[in-house]
Amino acid sequence: MLQSLYTKTIALAVGSALCAAAVACDEDHKPDWPVQEAEAVALSSASVAEGAEIDPATTEISLVYDHAVALSTISPITLNGQTVATEVREGSTVIAKVALAAGQAYKLHVPANAVAGVGTLTFAPELTVNFTTKAGAPVGPAEILGLVNADATEQTRKVYDFIIQQHGKKILSGAMANVNNNNDFAGWIKTVTGKDVAIAGYDFIHLPESGQDWIDYSDISPAKEQWEANGLVSYMWHWRVPTDKEAYDSKDIARYGARAPGSDVEDPTEFDIREAVKEGTWQNEFILSDIDKVAAVLKQLQEEGIPVIWRPLHEAAGSYKYSGAWFWWGRYGDEPTKQLWKLMYDRLVNHHGLNNLIWVWTAQYEEGYEAQMAASYPGNDFCDIVGTDIYADNDGSQKAAYDALVAMTGGKRLVTISETGLIQNPDKCFADGANWSWFNLWYTYDKHVSGGTTDGFGNTAESLKAVFDSEYVINRDQMPSFK
Repeated sequence: MLQSLYTKTIALAVGSALCAAAVACDEDHKPDWPVQEAEAVALSSASVAEGAEIDPATTEISLVYDHAVALSTISPITLNGQTVATEVREGSTVIAKVALAAGQAYKLHVPANAVAGVGTLTFAPELTVNFTTKAGAPVGPAEILGLVNADATEQTRKVYDFIIQQHGKKILSGAMANVNNNNDFAGWIKTVTGKDVAIAGYDFIHLPESGQDWIDYSDISPAKEQWEANGLVSYMWHWRVPTDKEAYDSKDIARYGARAPGSDVEDPTEFDIREAVKEGTWQNEFILSDIDKVAAVLKQLQEEGIPVIWRPLHEAAGSYKYSGAWFWWGRYGDEPTKQLWKLMYDRLVNHHGLNNLIWVWTAQYEEGYEAQMAASYPGNDFCDIVGTDIYADNDGSQKAAYDALVAMTGGKRLVTISETGLIQNPDKCFADGANWSWFNLWYTYDKHVSGGTTDGFGNTAESLKAVFDSEYVINRDQMPSFK
């Protein structure tokens, strides 16, 4: 349909041009109507000048033209090569909506056929504006906002305040459970380093199977063991969902998955987040039911006085640069993910009365895509801490990622390494001013069974011991009681 209309438009344009040429060649057959002359369209002013340094809080760039204009959908306006949302205001002003990070360089590009003069028969000339954003101010504990939940429990406030107090001084050690709901991998770390992790992470990945003889999330003994030894508790969720209504109706969990479809994806799901955030759909019914199941476990923890560092909907964007979204909750862009995040917050906090959660958003950092990362963020009003998952081939501080996350929150939220492989060297982090709040080492599957002193990421017994013995790292034996 679109192609047909486009073809007809081109044909009419060419036909008009040929007719005009024929009339011009035959003075005896002049038209009875006036022939419109083409008019030049020029830029009158722009809110950002070439080479300017602007506030990273800027959300709109305006371009004012000397004629009424319309925007082409075929040639979009871009910022650093990525299409930005645009609109025309007051007839002649083009607004580009942007999300910027501090201390970054940007190029706004308006193609030659992006802005058409209404009734002028011409497009505005191509335009490129290069500018930078001001560097962000260093983050200090005094600038960090309080918990988003004003009714947070006393223990939750104590934990959050403690983490703030360590900012710029110490980094807490952490590690994930071996797949789901245990302290097996943390136990392997203890055998290698002699230290217990300050933060133990668990995953609701097997929620569909919970209650079977091999997995039951209502057994919170691993988390209780960690908490009673003065450690902190964290939960995340590889959220597996039905691929279609048939799988949902039949409860065929073999056809549940977390990954968005792709050529190399195992157990993908066609589950549509856009339908899931709509009341009355089977997808919405499913996610509310699943959130309620998770809420039951989190409520057990609250009743035991255990705060939870809660990190759902992780890695939503996947890769801006390469493959796009990895999981169903990020498959259709930022807005549905933000809606789901806020729906989950409302369901857990307001409906279930869970006040023991510290909400952690996982941002996807890639150099050159800071604006896209910032646009994905649900905002400081819905997140307590922001993290990013780093799987680098070196133990450097990852300062660029740190700075980008600080800028994204305006310096108002703590920043953490929510997952890592090869652990960042604490000495390098603090030397570079990358004041991460904690690191969370991803597990090596069944390492506690296979043994050995090197994990799947190349962390050796020597390097792990150096990290856990660092003067900059807090382990569980150094943690106070928050009870």
